[in-house]
Amino acid sequence: MRANLFGILFCFLFISLNAQTRLNLGFTAGPIISWGSPDSKFQNDFFKSGKAGYNAGISLTLQGGEHFFSRLSTLYSTQIFAISQTSNINYKIDNRLRFHQFEIPLVVGFTGYIGSLKHREYVGAAMSFNLNTSQKFTRGDSLPESDFSLKTDKLNKAFPLLMAGFEIGSQFKNDAGLFFGINLRYGLNSIYSGSLNSNRFGYQNPMYNGTYIGIEVTYYLPRFSYWFKREFIY
Repeated sequence: MRANLFGILFCFLFISLNAQTRLNLGFTAGPIISWGSPDSKFQNDFFKSGKAGYNAGISLTLQGGEHFFSRLSTLYSTQIFAISQTSNINYKIDNRLRFHQFEIPLVVGFTGYIGSLKHREYVGAAMSFNLNTSQKFTRGDSLPESDFSLKTDKLNKAFPLLMAGFEIGSQFKNDAGLFFGINLRYGLNSIYSGSLNSNRFGYQNPMYNGTYIGIEVTYYLPRFSYWFKREFIY
């Protein structure tokens, strides 16, 4: 399934290369919010909550004609979610899991206009590679130290994501532009499974599948043909 999905996306990319194309390099960054998998198992009033992280990177956008585009990106992201227990004053727990990821998204979509503003809607897939994972465990009480156990049971270093999103903005001379967008990544399966245990409370099983929602600001440089013309045509 993973190979077929990326094969379809590359076919769209090849088709756009054979159309009237314009190529733009862009720089993108923005905040993201990620949360634990619905497959997580908690008890004793523990719960999962989404936390803010960020992503940043570069993208190469290929505009095929007026209404079709494809984009290949490389992104670094920090994804965070928390396991908390705040209802019992005897043990207030906040355990934050932080995932440092390198992502390679490939998307295809359509372009349109609302007045002078240009909008793009897209779908695609990405491969995400884990660079590092860490946990920060905080107890909000003053009771003596108890037996706590933090453990990683499973961690996938590479996994696929499905994604969809849109962006809207303005283009300037030679296709330079500034766009604002929102996108959703959805993990196909759980890539992390851990355990949190203590003699004060029961076994907690946090899980994570790489799902997050993000807001992006992207600045596109003038299209490549502009630079070639500037350097070689007089």
